[in-house]
Amino acid sequence: MDKIKKYCFIFLILVLFIPIIQRFIKFHKSEPLEGLNAPVHFPTFHYKDWKEGTYQNLVENYVAGNFGFRNSLVRAINNIDYWIFKTSNTDEVVIGKDRHLFFDYNIERYLGIKKQNENEIDSLFVITDSLITNLNEHGVEFIFVITPSSAFYYNDKFPKQYDSYKPRPNDYEYYVKKLEEYNINYIDFNKWFLDIKDTVSIDLFPKNGTHYTYFSAVWVADSLLKYMENLKDIDIPDIITDDYVIDSMRPNEHDLENILNLSSPLDNEKMIYYNLKFETAGKDKPKVLTVGDSFYWTILNQLIPLNCFSNVEYWFYNIQVFPESFTNEKHPGEVDLDSLFNNLDFIVVYSSSTLLHNYDYTGFIGQILNYFTDDYTVTKENSGIQYWINAIKNNPEWLNAIEKKALNHNIPVETQIRREAEWMLKQQQ
Repeated sequence: MDKIKKYCFIFLILVLFIPIIQRFIKFHKSEPLEGLNAPVHFPTFHYKDWKEGTYQNLVENYVAGNFGFRNSLVRAINNIDYWIFKTSNTDEVVIGKDRHLFFDYNIERYLGIKKQNENEIDSLFVITDSLITNLNEHGVEFIFVITPSSAFYYNDKFPKQYDSYKPRPNDYEYYVKKLEEYNINYIDFNKWFLDIKDTVSIDLFPKNGTHYTYFSAVWVADSLLKYMENLKDIDIPDIITDDYVIDSMRPNEHDLENILNLSSPLDNEKMIYYNLKFETAGKDKPKVLTVGDSFYWTILNQLIPLNCFSNVEYWFYNIQVFPESFTNEKHPGEVDLDSLFNNLDFIVVYSSSTLLHNYDYTGFIGQILNYFTDDYTVTKENSGIQYWINAIKNNPEWLNAIEKKALNHNIPVETQIRREAEWMLKQQQ
């Protein structure tokens, strides 16, 4: 009996040393975790850090993030929590009915739990209206594209904790109202997806992802191109979808599953993938600037803009310029706008129906309007502040309230306007 205890003790000690051995020898290959970055280098010792206690914390963080089998153990725990307790250990990802995955903020935007201030939206559309007037004078058409959201498409699959919430007015409804009010060119693909949902034999959204599928993105792109043709009375290259395969889903189509960091893959549907061809002979290729969120990537990745437009200019969240940023990061403030607007045909603003509060993309509308009014600055902060100054001055109620503030503080109105603009920029950031 004593020998058995002794051997069990030795075995236990050896087991405890296995992660240490793995830490240095790496006899087991572990895939990196999605979105979780452990410290790469052991912290450099500084007496001041040690005296203040920060060095010890850095060492603890490094050891906790780099012990042997860490990634595999994290995935194993996530797997147990997912399958047994139906919970997600990832911030913002929730598990709904029939194990549909959602970003919680998409659900909250759909239900109207989170909502953009309507005065802010009103001000954005005043500026948008001014921008469109300037664009039309230079022969540029403005198109606003509302892309669908899984929260709308699978609104019956939300987690049970949302059952008690009754839908309230949301950003999507208000934005559509303002688009109609200002007679702005727009396409509502969110409504279209809901209209055809019961008529298609395959889901347009994957169960384990937040973006629409590759094949439904082709439908979106084809409809957008036809809309552009009608606006400009031109003949844009046609997308040919005669050839297709049914294959396993692409990794970025089940992106929410990837974020969960599970040790075993979930079941994912087979999807249609077009082997796209393009009829370009004798066609017109317009020059286009697209500003948008991640829903545009599915179109960009299938080389549709490359084949149908004379250029590829994509400002991702108005933060990075692609395709240049694939090799060397480039920001919109570095773009030569004189060259860009030379013979530009369209500006397309691309936004998901549950992310419409990002519609202006950190001051894009004011930034371009400033360019036409000879007040453009490439400094991001200055352009953002100038955007909010314009928004305030174009909103009589807001301006009136600020004038009262200035009077109460005994300061010039322009000073109070700038303070308000700086505060709004900070809140936006």
